[in-house]
Amino acid sequence: MTIYFVFLILSGVFYFIIILSYTIGWFKLKSFLPTSDAFKTALSVIIPARNEEDNIILLLEDLQKQDYPANMFEVTVIDDHSTDDTLNVVRSFIENNYDLNIKIVSLTSDNISETYKKNAISKGIETSKGELIVTTDADCRVRPEWLKTITAFYEENNCKMIIGPVAYHNETTFFEKLQSLEFLSLIAVGAGAAAIQKPVMSNGANLAYEKKAFEIAGGFTKDKFSSGDDVFLMMKFRKMFGSGSIAFLKNSNSFVYTKAKKSVKDFINQRVRWASKNKGFDLNILFVSVTVYFLNLLLLTGLIISLFHPEIFPLIALAFGIKLIIDIPILAGFVKFAKKNSSFTLCYSYIFDLSGVYCDFRCVGCSWEL
Repeated sequence: MTIYFVFLILSGVFYFIIILSYTIGWFKLKSFLPTSDAFKTALSVIIPARNEEDNIILLLEDLQKQDYPANMFEVTVIDDHSTDDTLNVVRSFIENNYDLNIKIVSLTSDNISETYKKNAISKGIETSKGELIVTTDADCRVRPEWLKTITAFYEENNCKMIIGPVAYHNETTFFEKLQSLEFLSLIAVGAGAAAIQKPVMSNGANLAYEKKAFEIAGGFTKDKFSSGDDVFLMMKFRKMFGSGSIAFLKNSNSFVYTKAKKSVKDFINQRVRWASKNKGFDLNILFVSVTVYFLNLLLLTGLIISLFHPEIFPLIALAFGIKLIIDIPILAGFVKFAKKNSSFTLCYSYIFDLSGVYCDFRCVGCSWEL
């Protein structure tokens, strides 16, 4: 039992240092406000799509409404071996909307690759003409200011890679709202890490990078993992150009919205897919990943042990409480930024209710009530 608590304390200390540094980074990161509309950067929006007939039109309509010169950006949809009507849906959209510069790249059976999405993005970039590549997913939604904000940030900061914020939307069930809160915590960690120039996370649903830098870094070559078109590319940029070349865009207009998983099975499959990338992480990211995983595992193990040794339950409960206190500041700050106050309130209220603890906690300057 003594060994268990030694490991719990050590992992807790490392966790505290990591989260504290990211929290400081997040709150020191200044919100970006564009200062000019005189854009000079040509963009290529890359959208890999597989069986997205029900979603992709909504995204294309969002791109059609972009507050950015139509002659300065192109859209490339890569049909990645869809077996539904995705290809015909996009073709029909093109035929009826000439104001959007959009083309289709269809991957054939000869293009089948073990790296799937990476291969699709690479094919799209090969045919692109823009200086700045912007990637998103076919089931996402974007605001009219999305491209405008990304470009302004790029031109004012001269960074090689821009990590944009991503959030869930249209959450209806408690399970979806809980996912939303947990997903925001991941994005918040990525933002805070980038702010202190130690980037550990990015999301391909909202990622921008120089085409020339992508080519210099070697693109997705030598990547053997089926996923990781975002974080592994970020690692290459960090190694090639330095951590200062990667920045997080803190502007609410730059959000990309996607949907939470409907079922527990889909959620687990998603996390298994994410976990499969761990073997490819460098030591910095791996240390953070292992620390977080190990602490959560120890806390879960402690709960199980306390079923047989009730006397240690107060200590385990205390550990959970301390972790909650450590997590709240950065999560609360990001929730306010993402304007997801209702999800924050509902999920934490539910957690406290389950534990039989009523907490009336008000964040300074906020209206959240737990």
